[in-house]
Amino acid sequence: MRFFLVATFNLLLCFSFTFCRTSENDPKTSLIPISLKTLEGDSKDLSDYRGKIVILDFWATWCEPCSKAVPVLNRWQKEVKGEDFTFLGINTDQDEKIETINAHAKTLKMEYPSLLDSDWKLTENYGIDGIPCLLVFGKDGNLLYRQYGVVETDLTGLIMRSRVWVQ
Repeated sequence: MRFFLVATFNLLLCFSFTFCRTSENDPKTSLIPISLKTLEGDSKDLSDYRGKIVILDFWATWCEPCSKAVPVLNRWQKEVKGEDFTFLGINTDQDEKIETINAHAKTLKMEYPSLLDSDWKLTENYGIDGIPCLLVFGKDGNLLYRQYGVVETDLTGLIMRSRVWVQ
């Protein structure tokens, strides 16, 4: 069993470093300085989170797989609590009222703040072509990881990757 766990961890490390790192010169691979509205109506600039590992969860109210991803992200956030991680939802609904989006986030029991990307500036910048989509940016602001779809069985791998990213 120990051999299996070590082999799995090494495989994940290999994928993390080989396939998930991208060019620093490509604007789609770094945390861009964009200001987005919160569900409360305030503005947050993504560049304020440099120096932290930033996890962006792209979601929408109509997305059934997104509702399955939220509990996984909530648990992941609890596992890395106290470490240098920031979890942010990025809502991509274009025609929904903010009250509807806010109510849906509460229904999903989303334990991390959400920002609104109704004009898809952020979504298009990162070439998001499906949701839910996770983007993970390192402390230097560069993209470390992208994943489409999140289910309960992904949690262990996400936590293991987190330990590598925080180093």
